[in-house]
Amino acid sequence: MPEICVYALASRRAGRITVRGVAGEPLHAIHVGRIDAIVGRVRAIPQPTDQNLRRFDRMMSALWRRTPALLPARFGTAAQDMAELDAMIRGREDSLRRSLDAVRNRAQMTVRLIAHQEVPRPARAHTQTGTEYMRSRQREQAVPAFDPLRASVRRWVRGERMEKRADVASIYHLIPRGSVERYRAAIERAAHEGGVRLIVSGPWPPYAFADTW
Repeated sequence: MPEICVYALASRRAGRITVRGVAGEPLHAIHVGRIDAIVGRVRAIPQPTDQNLRRFDRMMSALWRRTPALLPARFGTAAQDMAELDAMIRGREDSLRRSLDAVRNRAQMTVRLIAHQEVPRPARAHTQTGTEYMRSRQREQAVPAFDPLRASVRRWVRGERMEKRADVASIYHLIPRGSVERYRAAIERAAHEGGVRLIVSGPWPPYAFADTW
């Protein structure tokens, strides 16, 4: 029996969807409350191979360019039938609509740079309090080299997420779609003036801002 592969949620869809899914299947918008689920029917959910992940990104980018507000689903999100799809969305409809409002007409920009870690502090003899733990986590996640760069693009940023893996920091900014080139020019200029090496990519669909879905 075919499964429903759920690719994204949209608050409004303009016209017929001409983009095809990862398995080459036609895509359809299923209305659930005031949200459209963009889905395809497949015999088996595609595996996360390199080729399929590239297809997924191309498909998502094409959908995003045609849709004012789009929340990408995690790769492999699926429902066995319409009742399960309805249940997946109905219970979180209010929070999903808020997330769709937040990404409406906005793009994700991704900034990656080397974040030199601080020298670890000696462990204390006493048990660490909750406040001390949170402060230590904030120090671990801090990227001092990015602070002046953040100031250079603050006027366009509507949302920010950050993650660090080893010495690489990834900063995700949600900005108006029409501000991409000005954002890129400003942050690259600030990086050059500050002697900071970075890579700026985008615009992308708001992958980093779809965590409620």
